[in-house]
Amino acid sequence: MNRTEILLKAYEVADEIKRSPDFTELLRLKKHIEENFKEESKAYQIANSKFGEIQVLGGQYHPDFKKTVLELASAKKTLFEKEEVKKYLSLEQKIQADLDDLSRVLASIVSSHVKAPNELGFLKESSCHAG
Repeated sequence: MNRTEILLKAYEVADEIKRSPDFTELLRLKKHIEENFKEESKAYQIANSKFGEIQVLGGQYHPDFKKTVLELASAKKTLFEKEEVKKYLSLEQKIQADLDDLSRVLASIVSSHVKAPNELGFLKESSCHAG
């Protein structure tokens, strides 16, 4: 099997994942959040952007650091307390965990020496480089 055939199989798997109930629900929730929580999302994005600027301009030593952190925390709390956002983030984590598991299984099927991320996202070390 050549590289192109392998990539085509990977696209088939990706399409299957995109048709899953979890992924469909993730897309539905994303649309719902974008349509119904515009103000909260914009406030969070603005606060997050300001925080990023403060980090670059001096971090905790910047005169507006504390005010900016409090604004970010408030905007984040307002948005992330929404039930739909909680469900979205939970589904996103579940799908990511499923993809990570798939990656680990695929790597172990190919060879015990192929490096794959562990549960924490770090590559496991192996003592042998033969496959």
